[in-house]
Amino acid sequence: MTLALALVVFLFAYPFLVYPLIMRLAPLRRRAGADIPHTPELAMVICALNEERIIRDKLTNTFDLDYPAGRLTVYFVNDGSTDRTLEIAREFVPRGLVVIDRPRRMGKVANLNAVIPTLRQEFVVLSDANVIYDRQALRHLTAPLADPSIGCVSGKVVLVDTTASLRQSEGIYYSIEWLLQQKASDLYSMCGADGAMYAFRRTLFRPCPPDTLIEDFVLPMQIVGQGYRALFEPGATAWEHGPSSLAEEYKRKVRIAAGSTQALLRANGVPRNAPLRFWFIWISHKLMRWLSPLFGLLMIAVAIAALPAMASKAVLAFWAAVALLALVRWLTGLSSPVLNVPFYFLFSQIAMAIGLWRGLAGRQSVLWEKANR
Repeated sequence: MTLALALVVFLFAYPFLVYPLIMRLAPLRRRAGADIPHTPELAMVICALNEERIIRDKLTNTFDLDYPAGRLTVYFVNDGSTDRTLEIAREFVPRGLVVIDRPRRMGKVANLNAVIPTLRQEFVVLSDANVIYDRQALRHLTAPLADPSIGCVSGKVVLVDTTASLRQSEGIYYSIEWLLQQKASDLYSMCGADGAMYAFRRTLFRPCPPDTLIEDFVLPMQIVGQGYRALFEPGATAWEHGPSSLAEEYKRKVRIAAGSTQALLRANGVPRNAPLRFWFIWISHKLMRWLSPLFGLLMIAVAIAALPAMASKAVLAFWAAVALLALVRWLTGLSSPVLNVPFYFLFSQIAMAIGLWRGLAGRQSVLWEKANR
């Protein structure tokens, strides 16, 4: 039982401690050709639902980006908005905005399936409507695509104005996540992309089932399956408002976990035609993390069964300490790394476990419940 407990502890700790340590020790490599100017014709597609508060700022930002004149066409897809989003967007038609009005809400994936195959540009950028790009972002995003082996490039989206209860924890999380994405890109390819900001070769696009929950994972995986790589480009920076409440972040994490389960069940989120080094990245960064709530529960069960072994007591004491520190953080609102890290970790594990169950049961709606900001 002690050996079994050690194995389960390793499986649980691997994606959070072992894999990041392995990748951190791997040297960062300078990407060949990363600084070569590459400004191909781009189609930027923005799908929006009830974004009247931000859409004018977003479109102003988009048309003010530093990208060669005549080489960027912006397509705005109105997904059944019931506010002034469409009216405001039409103000930018004189600046070259192409408006596609879909009066009935369909969801992002259905709109992408309908719009992308009709585009003529060689490269497509997908952007959320509430994300503001750095002026040089598109130049950085397209530079790696000069390499014909690169099929997809994801940018670095920084969250701002996150609720105080999550700010420090999410800052730690994303600093680690960006490092892992950079190292995975160096080793071969990252898994997925940031849906708020990524570019890809249009010819590699394959329509997803309309009820796909996390297209920014499935689409890049399909691109990797065609023999191309997906890279993280930290120079392509943008900003997005972070979660304004724990409830909002909980819904987001549940949706991601449900979408991950959906992608596993459908096998469109599983590596195909990829080298072993990408399987290592996918298993370490994605699969083992998705399964961590199950390993955590199994760890507790095996520890109880192995009592009174010292290792069992140590494992149960660990979980008791995590729960206690998280509870103190929840009840008092005190903020320090000693309290924030256990709280965010346990919060994430619970949300992930519920998301896995919802994904297995098929109970997660593809229609995102938009935060009211």
